[in-house]
Amino acid sequence: MNSFYKVVDFLKDSFKTDQFVHTITYGDIEEIDIDKKNIYPLVNLLIVSARQEQGVNVFLAEVHVLDQRNESKKPITDKFLKNDNRLDILNTTYAVCNRFITKLRLQHNDYDIEVLGVTAPEAGYADFTNVLDGWKFTVELSIPNNNIEVCS
Repeated sequence: MNSFYKVVDFLKDSFKTDQFVHTITYGDIEEIDIDKKNIYPLVNLLIVSARQEQGVNVFLAEVHVLDQRNESKKPITDKFLKNDNRLDILNTTYAVCNRFITKLRLQHNDYDIEVLGVTAPEAGYADFTNVLDGWKFTVELSIPNNNIEVCS
């Protein structure tokens, strides 16, 4: 298995254990919104760049943690909360981000993947056709480049 697959599997496995994550997808964020089989909250992963450094491969992954907004047909009685679950979504999806980032920084893994950096999560509101709210962030990971043997 090469380092790309190891990083993707590592990210996927890290979210599999979260009790609030029901679907994990990989690919263009615009494409996840059209799959009617998605069960929310959802995590979408995408490797957006890679580079080789001295003895390691470095991958930059974009992570979206999203849930589908529900709006009540009842008249708005609270101008702060309105008639939807937007704040609940932001709370739950941020908790998923927070647990992932905290575990990523504190735990050793079998692949010797190291965290080089994580951006602050950014909130997104009513993005996409299905009115998805949540957070996105990028994570930069390095993995030893020991799949290539150089002949002398």
